[in-house]
Amino acid sequence: MAIPAGLEPATYSLGNCRSILLSYGTVSSRYQIYPKDGTPLLARLAQFFAALCMLLALTPARALPLLCEAEGANPLDLVSVAEDGTLGARDGQRFRLAGIVWPDTLEPGRRAALRARLAQVILPESLTFKPAAPPDRWGIQPIYLFVTEKGSSAPPFWLQAGIAEAGLAPGWPELPSLCWTQLMQFEKVARRARRGFWAPRAQAARHRALAANPAAHVGRRMVARWKVISTRKSQILTYVNIVPFFRVGPSLGLTGRQIQALGKQGHDPANLPGHFVIARFVSGPSGLSRARIAQGEALVRDED
Repeated sequence: MAIPAGLEPATYSLGNCRSILLSYGTVSSRYQIYPKDGTPLLARLAQFFAALCMLLALTPARALPLLCEAEGANPLDLVSVAEDGTLGARDGQRFRLAGIVWPDTLEPGRRAALRARLAQVILPESLTFKPAAPPDRWGIQPIYLFVTEKGSSAPPFWLQAGIAEAGLAPGWPELPSLCWTQLMQFEKVARRARRGFWAPRAQAARHRALAANPAAHVGRRMVARWKVISTRKSQILTYVNIVPFFRVGPSLGLTGRQIQALGKQGHDPANLPGHFVIARFVSGPSGLSRARIAQGEALVRDED
């Protein structure tokens, strides 16, 4: 089955990506690393990347392409796409797309539409993948997925880039943040166009829902574009106070280590008032009040 006409992206500076223009998603994922299961997962991550680093050390310069480049990827025969984003292979293995926030049960209609459209577009095509990390405790492996249209001479495209560029779902800086810089180049296209996920009304609706019932959203991965009005330093945290489109007053709590990480990126919180930021955080019991940023890459100044 050919990829339907009209699904080409406006831009794809790193290759030939044909964006999958699906219904935009929400901000949540069940693949949250909780304290009680973080230790074994981090151990598997350490083992995985120790082996990867050893391979890199034994390989001459310019030997390996990036994990988000299709060169050297392994063939993959997918037969299903579940509504939670799990990809089922013919041999029984299960995978998920690394680096993006898949829609969750908070927005069942958009979640189902994304799953159905993705299944329609990718399952009939030739697919390859590269592992981004070892399998989690459910046996689901995060991967970078590449799609080649059957009967076409066009090179394969990176599916996550197409999803981000089309505004279908936001990126999430998983540890380690492999190919994060590359993915953000595509997400910026959607942010500038206020496309899909980044439309002000779409953002306002999902954050109103969170503000109305914070307890139902605890542990959810959230992504927002907000304008900073002020910053305030306490004894432990620095608070970044936000003006949203939906008339709720969220604030982001930053630790000293996060302040240092932001400073290295040229995003000193003291210089943020009056500018828009992209915040990626995990919702806590207080909802949008004093939300905690997970890591340095999760808060950046929007370049628009």
